[in-house]
This record gives sequence, structure tokens and C-alpha cells, in this order.
Amino acid sequence: MNHPKKYFLAASAIVLLIVGNAAAQAQAQEPVKDVAKEVASNAVKFEQIVPQDAWLVMGIDDIDNTRQRWGATPIGKWLQSDAVQALMKDGLEASLKKNKERLQELGLQEDAWSWPHSAGIGFYIVHDQDLDADLPHFIMSGVWTENADKVNAIFEAVLAEMQKKTPGSVSNVDIGGKSAKAISVIDNELAPKKRRRGRGGNSFVPEGALDHIETLYFVRDGNHFLLGSVKEDLEEALGVYAGTARKSVADSVDFKKTMDSVGRGDGWMVMLTSVLHKVAGAGGPQVELIQPYLQTLFGDVHGYGFSLSSEAPGAQFQLLSSIVIDGDRMGLLALPNPAQSPSAPPAFVANDANGYGTVNLQFGQVMKLIESMVASLPEELSANFDATLQQYGPDLSKAFARLGPDMHIVSRKARANVELKKSESSDAASGSIYAIRCADEQALTSLLNLFMSQGGFETRDFNGNTIFEDKSRESCCGFGGGWFFMGKSVFVEECLRSMGGAIQSGTLAETRECKQVLADLGSTPVLCWGYMDMLISFDEDKKSKSNRGSSVAASYDSNDQAIMNQVGVDIPTDPFLDLLRDEKQGWKTAFGPSVFSMTQESSSLITKIRLLPPTAP
Repeated sequence: MNHPKKYFLAASAIVLLIVGNAAAQAQAQEPVKDVAKEVASNAVKFEQIVPQDAWLVMGIDDIDNTRQRWGATPIGKWLQSDAVQALMKDGLEASLKKNKERLQELGLQEDAWSWPHSAGIGFYIVHDQDLDADLPHFIMSGVWTENADKVNAIFEAVLAEMQKKTPGSVSNVDIGGKSAKAISVIDNELAPKKRRRGRGGNSFVPEGALDHIETLYFVRDGNHFLLGSVKEDLEEALGVYAGTARKSVADSVDFKKTMDSVGRGDGWMVMLTSVLHKVAGAGGPQVELIQPYLQTLFGDVHGYGFSLSSEAPGAQFQLLSSIVIDGDRMGLLALPNPAQSPSAPPAFVANDANGYGTVNLQFGQVMKLIESMVASLPEELSANFDATLQQYGPDLSKAFARLGPDMHIVSRKARANVELKKSESSDAASGSIYAIRCADEQALTSLLNLFMSQGGFETRDFNGNTIFEDKSRESCCGFGGGWFFMGKSVFVEECLRSMGGAIQSGTLAETRECKQVLADLGSTPVLCWGYMDMLISFDEDKKSKSNRGSSVAASYDSNDQAIMNQVGVDIPTDPFLDLLRDEKQGWKTAFGPSVFSMTQESSSLITKIRLLPPTAP
């Protein structure tokens, strides 16, 4: 589930941009008000207006207070500092100028736009009687507790402009007794198929799933603004706001369990598998083909949940993700075991590691999982695998049984321009090393002698230990001191060398960052844990500006930005990305380590990612 995390963190980065932009807009905006009393009458939660057959629902419940909380974190204060604002000044001013010009073009005042109090979007299935098919649709909501009239004027102006450019593209309709707009999206920039094409696996909505949508509907009811692709669902949503009960995704047991597993936080997202498989057909035959094997791999997963919070004790930000399972953990999810309390990394992990993780895995169950996966394949596909398993399966089962349970993953990355720690600045200094506890080195060495030569690996002796490596020395493995190491030759040699004595440069366990992480984790047993040192500079000589921005703007749709530009809202990503190049030691005042851990709680697997405060000197 890496993609959901990437999307959620990308959205988080955008909120950080808003926080960083606040100082530049301070003179043009009124101070943020406490809107708690104003929203008391708006007790309807977004999920209550989303139809039952939803597969993806996400929302931010209180944007104003989220901005205030984020601004109070070390990162928020750093973004608002004079030094950072000076670095971002040109970009922010250019963004504000662009917004002002666009609003003037629409005949509106420059303070017309304001951010909503809350917002959400839900994707769901509707059965088309004519086509006898389940088709994906969406509903989007924004709630403005103040300046709703000014914001509505922007939307009206944009739609009027669209109608002027393309006569007949916008028409007046009635939705729930409210004056509304029907917007034809055939061959215009709002067309879902135009916006989704080319995004492929980077989208929660399968590519092509929304191609059938020809008309969008926009309606306002007081401070509620709705946009969606099914007119009747907007009518029912207005009814919910008026007090009329209706069945919604909020009534789903799976939705409730998934939401409860992570909480609402500052922002949340829920994905439900019960409906997701219906959408798979719209993603093409390849997507639909894998559905029968997912249960073998992961068990009976009912939902995935995510929430981001800036109120978790001891952390600047905390991202919770959950996998909600019915019954016991199965397949890949059953491999991490047993849970144990976090302890210091082994002595072979040097202090120049920028990332570390450890997990207890039931290696003895790996071959059983592989066999069950092969058994679930169609006969024409499984035949070749069956022959291989019959020949090598018994030996591999014995080998896996001698490994583990603990596995350690160490990451090292060159720091070229800003040396926040001593580190080599070369390609050889970047990469990962895997270390797995090994109970019988001789038996595994004999097995590797059988397989590795067929893969072009050669054996050599290193300090009395056997190493297998390819000619490039990029791939290597070796045994020593009761461990099986895999990685670049330079890393494997370093670990084997440490078996004979202490690492001269010191160990990771001795660093302030690692001690801070272990203190944060405490003694609660976890299935896995790890952390990353966030103080890593970008290599300016090797990475272009677009590459630097990819991690922040991953999944950020340029067409989404184009639509925001139409209403006079430019998201100033460039100034933020400039900080990756220009701001150096200031990062140390904002970022601490990023810690992750996984636990099983009731019927859910919970992964917790926490961005800690800066490490104390």
C-alpha cells in the first residue's frame, strides 16, 4: 500500500505549502477565526452524503484549525521564519500575482477566494440499467463557513466563461429545489478521461474508469457546495443536509471498522475492497485478472484506512494506516511474527546509515505461501512452476527453515552538498544491505553453490567467510557470525569485517537519532519497526529540479492545477521545492527522524509513521 501513503503525503505537502504561504498573504486576509460555533449546525459528516457502494472516500474536516496546528509545529514555524520566507519570496509573490490577475480577469476582487472549512470526495458505483453494468461515479463537497458568497461568485464566473467559450456547455437545472448547473465535460478540460489518462497505477481511480461520464452537476445550498456526476445523488445529499435520512457509506460496517482503526485526524481516507473489485473491470483485464489471487496473498481484507494527525503526543505529524481483516492474518500478512519490543540495532549497523528497519519473519512459511499461490493459478500457467517446485522445493524449504526470524534492512545514501553527518560522497556509499539471522551457514552455503553459479555469481573468500558476487559487485551475498548478508560487495564486506571487532566509526545504536527513536517506540511489542534520518540533502549536481520535486508532487495532477488556476488559486509548489536546493542547515531546526512501526490491534494491522521533532544536540 505504498501508493495511498504517497498520495496522502503529497496532499500533506500541499497543506504545508499553504502554511508556508500564510505569511505572504497575511496583509491581504483577515485573521483565521474560531469557527466551532459557526459549524455547529453543520453536523453532517461528509461520508453521510456518499452513497453506499463507495470504494474510496477521503476528507479533511477542519482546514482552518489544521492550518493553525501545522503552523505551530517545528516545520510550520520554520516555513514561516524570515529566512525561509526570504527564500520563497519571489515564488510566493509570483503566485499571488497570478491569482490576482486571474480574479481580475473574471471581474472579481482579489480577496474573493478563501479556503473551505471542510472538504471531501467519494468515489462509488452506480448500476446502469440500460447498459446492465456497474459504473464508477463521484461526489465532491466543500463547506465554506464564511465568504461563501464570494467563493460562489468565482464558480459562477468560471462557468459563465466556459459557456461563452463553448455555447451549450453549461445549462441551468434544478437539483432538490435549488438552482444548479449541468456542465458538459465532453471534449473540455474537465472531462474525467482527459484528467485521468496517463496516470495509470498512480491513481486510486483505475485509468479509464470515469471515461463514461459526460455531464457534471454543480449546486450550492447555503454554505455547502457540491459537485458530482449523478444528479439524483446530489439531490439526496441536499436532503441529508436538510435532515432527511438516507443510507450511505457511513452505515457500512466495513467503513466504520476502517475509520475507527485510524481515526479522522487532520485528514482521512478509507478504501473498501467490497466495492473495489467491481471497479477493477474498468481498469482493464490485467487488473481484473489479479483479483482471485489477492485473497491468497493477503487474506480476507475488507478495508484500508489512513489518517494524518498533528496532535499525536511526541510527534510533529503521525500517519496511521490500517489493513482491516476478517479472520486470521493470511498469506504475506501472516509472515511477520512474533511481535517483540524494539531493541537497539545489531553492532554491524554502522552510524552512517540513514535508514534502518527490522522485522521478524516466519521464513519457514515462505515456501508454503509460494505453493499456495502456484496452486491458485490457472493450470496452463501453473504447470511450469509445478515442475520447478517439485525439483527444488524440498531443498528451498529446508534452507528457509534455517533463516530468521529477525531480518534487518539498512539504507545508506550519499549526501553531496550538505554534510549533516560524515559520509562518503560516492555511488558506492548509496544502497541497502539486508541481514538475516542464519542458524546453519554450511547448509545454506551448499545450496547457494548450486543456484548462484547458474546466475553468473562467483565465489571468493573474505576473512575466512564465503562471498557470492556478480562481476559488477553490485549484487553480493555472504555468511558470517551467524548472519546472511545481501547487498553491494562493499556493504557485505563491511558487515563481515565487523564480525571480528567493533566498527571504528561507531554503531547506529550509539547515535542520538537512534536513541530518540527507541525512546519514542517504548517497550510495546511490534511486528516491525524502523526509522529514516530525514536530514538528507539532494545531490544538486545529479538531480534536476523536476526530479527533486517528484517526491513531493508525486500524483499531483497538472490538470488539477489547471482547474485550480481557473478559479484563481495557484498552488505555489516551486518555492517549496526551492528549499530543497537553497535551504541547508535550517532543515535541522525543522525535521527529526521519521519512525515507523506495525502492530496488530483486534482485526486490524496498524502501521504508524511518526515525524519526530528535531533531534536534541
